[in-house]
Amino acid sequence: MGMIKLSESSLRGIGLAVTNMLLATFYIFFAFANAQSFLENPRLSVFLIVVAETIAAIFLIIRHDPQETRHSWQTWLTTTCGTLSPFLLRPVEGAEDILVGDILLVFGFVILIFAFASLNRSFGLLPAFRGVKSGGLYGWVRHPLYAAYVIVFLGYLINNQSLVNAAVVVFGIAFLVMRIHYEEDLLIQHAEYKHYASRTRWRLIPAVW
Repeated sequence: MGMIKLSESSLRGIGLAVTNMLLATFYIFFAFANAQSFLENPRLSVFLIVVAETIAAIFLIIRHDPQETRHSWQTWLTTTCGTLSPFLLRPVEGAEDILVGDILLVFGFVILIFAFASLNRSFGLLPAFRGVKSGGLYGWVRHPLYAAYVIVFLGYLINNQSLVNAAVVVFGIAFLVMRIHYEEDLLIQHAEYKHYASRTRWRLIPAVW
């Protein structure tokens, strides 16, 4: 019997299906752990992190198909690991939220909402060209959604201090930086984005990078 050869599009479809299954599985365990913690000890940190990731999941479901997407093992790895990272955050038993952590969480959450509102259905996972957003928060930094995640990560870690959460935050931010690299490597090839990048200097944090 001859071997069945799968087309490139079929392989991509399989890869996407596997990724979606992983994301769904990790999300369920993540949401359950934080929801259970909230029921036992209501805290803003465990509530907002679940709401933020649920909103991201909704926008992922309703996203538009991109005009151009970059598929490689590097982009699949950084995208999958970067997307899974928040789902590895866990509440710390007996922990109490403190003001600075709550402020960061609320600030990051507000930025995240505005970033999603600006993106609308242009949100996605893999590096892709879905047009250029330049208004609102995108006039300050080129990746406000990722900036929001960094702030939310730090706020959650302050209120749920553990070595595991610290490692998740460090690796999560590292993967966000790598995702920015791969995304911009694709986007900068488009004149519209190149012009936008020349006007909006900072990628993630104003006056830093």
